[in-house]
Amino acid sequence: MPNARRVVFSTYVVPTQSIEMEETSVRKTTFQSSPNRTLGGKGIATINATQWGDGWTSFSHRDSNWEDHGDNWNVYGESWDGLLDITSTPVQLTSDTSDLAFLYIRNTFGSTMSVSLNGTSGNYYIEIPSGGSVHLRGDGTNLECNEVYVKSSGKAKAEWIIAKE
Repeated sequence: MPNARRVVFSTYVVPTQSIEMEETSVRKTTFQSSPNRTLGGKGIATINATQWGDGWTSFSHRDSNWEDHGDNWNVYGESWDGLLDITSTPVQLTSDTSDLAFLYIRNTFGSTMSVSLNGTSGNYYIEIPSGGSVHLRGDGTNLECNEVYVKSSGKAKAEWIIAKE
C-alpha cells in the first residue's frame, strides 16, 4: 500500500525565565539571554492512506455516531465528544500492532498526564500538563501503535492522533 497521507507538524518554544519579587508579590518574566532566540522546527510524517480503524483520531471514534451504538443506542447518555477520560488506570489508545508513524496527544483538561511508549508496565517518561501536548514520529521498526498507554494522577481529558506507517 503506498503512503498517501502526510501529517505536517511544528513546534515553537520561547525560552523565558520568571522571577517572583518577594516584596511586591509581582512576577517578572524575561526572555533568556541564552540562546537569545526562539526554538522550534517543522516536520512531515508520511502515514498510510488506510489507517487501522476509525479511532485513529479522537475526532472520529467508533462511538461518535448514534447509529454506531447498534441496538443499544438508547442506553448511552451522550454521544462521543472527541475527548477520552484519563484516570490513574492506564489506557491503551489502540490494540493495533502496526508500526507507529505519528503520535499526537493533548491534555485538554485536568491533572498532568503520563505517557508510556513501551506498554502498560513500561516507564511513563513523558508528562503532559493540562493544556499541553506532545507529538512525535515513530521510528518505523521498534515503536508500535499498541505500545502507547496514557494515565493521570487525577482526572484528565485527552485528544489524540495515532497513525500507523
